[in-house]
Amino acid sequence: MLDFRSAHVARASPIRTSLLAHPVGLAAGLGASEADQVLRDLHVRNLAVLEDISVEFGPGLNVLTGETGAGKSIVVDSLALLAGVRATSELIRAGEEVLSVTGVFQPEGERWRQVLREAGLHSGSDELVVRREINREGRNRVFVQDQPVTLTLLTRLAPQLIRIHGQRQELGLVSARLQRQWLDRSGGEKGAEFLRDVEKRFNSLRDLTERIERLEGDDRLRQERVDLLRFQSGDIDAARLQSGEEDSLKAERDVQRHVEAIGAAVGGSLGLLFEEESSASVRLSMASRRLAEIAEWEEQSAIWSKDLETMSIELQEMAHTMRYRLDSLAADPERLNAIEERLSVIDRLTRKYGQTAAEVLAYRQRIGAELEELEGDVEQRDELEEQLASTLEKFRQAAAELSDRRAHWGKQLEKSVHRELRELAMAKARFEVDLSTRRHEASRLEVDDRPVEFSARGYDQVTFKLAANPGEEMLPLASSASGGELSRVYLALQLAVRGEGGGEVPTLVFDEVDAGVGGAEAAILGDKLQRLAEGGQILAVTHLAQVASHADRHFKVRKRVSGGRTATRVDCLTEPDRVEEVARMLAGKRVTALSRSHAEELIASTTRRVS
Repeated sequence: MLDFRSAHVARASPIRTSLLAHPVGLAAGLGASEADQVLRDLHVRNLAVLEDISVEFGPGLNVLTGETGAGKSIVVDSLALLAGVRATSELIRAGEEVLSVTGVFQPEGERWRQVLREAGLHSGSDELVVRREINREGRNRVFVQDQPVTLTLLTRLAPQLIRIHGQRQELGLVSARLQRQWLDRSGGEKGAEFLRDVEKRFNSLRDLTERIERLEGDDRLRQERVDLLRFQSGDIDAARLQSGEEDSLKAERDVQRHVEAIGAAVGGSLGLLFEEESSASVRLSMASRRLAEIAEWEEQSAIWSKDLETMSIELQEMAHTMRYRLDSLAADPERLNAIEERLSVIDRLTRKYGQTAAEVLAYRQRIGAELEELEGDVEQRDELEEQLASTLEKFRQAAAELSDRRAHWGKQLEKSVHRELRELAMAKARFEVDLSTRRHEASRLEVDDRPVEFSARGYDQVTFKLAANPGEEMLPLASSASGGELSRVYLALQLAVRGEGGGEVPTLVFDEVDAGVGGAEAAILGDKLQRLAEGGQILAVTHLAQVASHADRHFKVRKRVSGGRTATRVDCLTEPDRVEEVARMLAGKRVTALSRSHAEELIASTTRRVS
């Protein structure tokens, strides 16, 4: 376990303890989003010796260096908070009440947006702002796009944003499920096709199995369900509903309830418009004639007269319609009673089966399909059993073909990883991809005459094994690798899988992946980190000048004491300062002209080529 180093004492970090039991945000992203993305800004306040820092990262390889105990790993701890690990008030800087960590991400792809949508959040921005606050009472608050969210949502969102790999054995890489995903991704698009075929056949097998299990279950409950569906179907069918009929019935009911008021209003309006001596139609005619008389002297009057004539004609048409409606109006108590009874029937059904007649009819269609299946399954049981046997065999064949492919991919992956490990100071290490099956007595699927566990991913159990040194037994990664070795295996896998066309280049954080590496291997490690960062982003904490010299951006972490308090600052180094820092890493505290010259040469030799 890493130590959490404060200004005065070295103690175990609660964040690091949480990381051990919390894979999300670590290598849990092995099978997650393949979209490139960048952590642009990090702002931390009151996290141990980090009093108030702001860091602007960039794409490519971002390196953090500094003397031992300066607080480099605490910067990684702040990123772990953004990854959703649980934390306590012990992390808060002495004398302060609240610590906060804010990260501004520029993610690509759509998976992060999908996570937000599923939580009822929507973001029209290409930036994603995540903020975490912890107070002295231990209360955790999480904000995404300035909206309060749960820590659970953050743990779902975090794998799309950042993955942390450090000096611990509990990297998500040791998860068997994720190792299988990693192996499948090494198969590229062709591998994805095999997986889709297996998943499709598994879904068909699952549906048939569920139908048969319902038949083999409690027949009394099944019969009760059939009786209920029959009753509900008959209840709805007897009403002979029509979609939307309640609206027209309510409109007709309103007319019947207010026949007298409607008749009085329509009749009175007819009188005002036509039937009285001073009605509107009479006045329109008079006005039209008066204007026509002056047309010889006022040219506009002729236009006005014609417009009034047109209005008079339209008024007459309206009058015809109103008289027809007035003649058709008649109170009909029997019709009103019939409408009320019909609406009562519709109301009873909508209270039971849906809010509208259309929803009731849709419900009737659904239960009809279920009823047909329940009644038909009993008659078709033998046929279902035959379908199940056939579907199971098709799944077994597809899963067996996928297993054969995995064996082939595994051999290729072993060669690629060995090649990478040789250049990472692990030349004697042996890496192996082991495929096996897990016995499951209740399983319908048999492989090599034994019932085995299976899923939409087939029946293979994938285990990555490692013997880090000659003479050691091949053991699963969780049992065979130290923190530094495991980080290098992870890096080798990233490079190997990427080389097969199935890799991803997300934001990765490596905390001292160079542990136990030196000399020429250190330069190779720096080169590999630089290669892996192309098109994406890596943040790496390192003590080696050979690694730091490959940085696209170089940050120095240093402590300062002011007023009896210790605080850490993080500075992005300019070229002269960077040469000075790399010289310090080469020569120690006493930097000479020779060490500066060596630093300049080292940086120049590793400068990324611009295409």
